[in-house]
Amino acid sequence: MSHALSPRKARRMAVTRQRGFTMIEALVTFAILAVGVLGIVTLLVTSKTSQFEAVQRARAVTLADGLLERVRENPGALANYVTGLSPMGGGSLGSEPSPNCADSACDPNEAAVHDLWAWEQELDGAAVTFTDADDNTTSTGGLRNPRGCVLFTPFNGRDRTGQITVLVQWDGLLESNDGVRPALEGGQACGGATAGGDPRRRQVLVSSFVMDGDEL
Repeated sequence: MSHALSPRKARRMAVTRQRGFTMIEALVTFAILAVGVLGIVTLLVTSKTSQFEAVQRARAVTLADGLLERVRENPGALANYVTGLSPMGGGSLGSEPSPNCADSACDPNEAAVHDLWAWEQELDGAAVTFTDADDNTTSTGGLRNPRGCVLFTPFNGRDRTGQITVLVQWDGLLESNDGVRPALEGGQACGGATAGGDPRRRQVLVSSFVMDGDEL
């Protein structure tokens, strides 16, 4: 035996069903929006990371080219630029050497010593710093944990004519398989083999031929 619902009860049940469906739709919409926002945030983080890595690499290339130009302008003191795999960076060269060749005349050897110090300052980004509330100063214009080395291969036994190579290394934000090549594969790491063992380590290697006309 069936019983007909009163109009009031039927309307009440219809409203209840409508409220239930509205809540489910709201939850589905919220879930879709959350996934979308998460995707946008991930995209922004990835974009910022890639931008930072690109800026660091471009800065490393510029630094390496800058030191090569200094050597080309002062080939007579080439030996004073060569560091081998002993790394510069992190203020390893200490305070500014005297005389200050940027403001006064220097001989070629003095100029080379000052050039290396000035280059290390650029490598560390010493000119652009930030001081926080605790009076801690941090470089904001240099590379992350930078190292720089200068290698020289003489040509036909000459002392100041040959191939000069500038190695610039720094830490990337993420691990990568395109960092410093292992020594077993013919790679060189500024600071020795262990310096290239970090998968976050990046490297730029720039080579050029330097010639001292007085040797020819």
